[in-house]
Amino acid sequence: KIQSIVEELPNFMAGFLVQFPHKKRKFETEPPEIIAFGDTIVFSWEMKPEELSDYLPDVGFFLTFLIISGLENKMAFRGAISVGDYIQNKSTVLGPAITDVAAWYDSAELIGVLATPYCGQFLSSINETQALSSMEFLKYSVPLKGGVSKDFWVAGWPEQLTFILPKAKTPIQTYHNLIQNFSIPKGVEDKFF
Repeated sequence: KIQSIVEELPNFMAGFLVQFPHKKRKFETEPPEIIAFGDTIVFSWEMKPEELSDYLPDVGFFLTFLIISGLENKMAFRGAISVGDYIQNKSTVLGPAITDVAAWYDSAELIGVLATPYCGQFLSSINETQALSSMEFLKYSVPLKGGVSKDFWVAGWPEQLTFILPKAKTPIQTYHNLIQNFSIPKGVEDKFF
């Protein structure tokens, strides 16, 4: 199932980016790499520091698509996003950006993707100049393991349920319809509600 979601993402991205010719060119000439192994998806997209403000917000929307597609396929994704240096060779990805993600990917007690504090600095800076929309990233008090909550930038998937799933009535009704067939083991219920 993960592989089919990964295979859908480039088509979704291309459809979204058709509205933005300069962004579509980068997608066509320097596409992101998306790999899946086990229960892990790695989305990497090489870009120059000066390109972050143009493309990082869009990545939030693409992550939202992944999360919602996962829910449609009875998979509850959680993870993290960062920016920085990395090297990639097929399914091997190493570097400071990966270390940053590895430190945060399973810290949240929720379904979704949070921006690491390092990445959050970039998102806050971008937000100062071009006001991020909830389609991209939004600030949220994320419940963390250990019973504490902290403000993080997160992919705004709940607000996009009715956009990505046009038959949806309201985001909360759609979410409950998506998770009603999930098996929710004891001890992880906080991630779902």
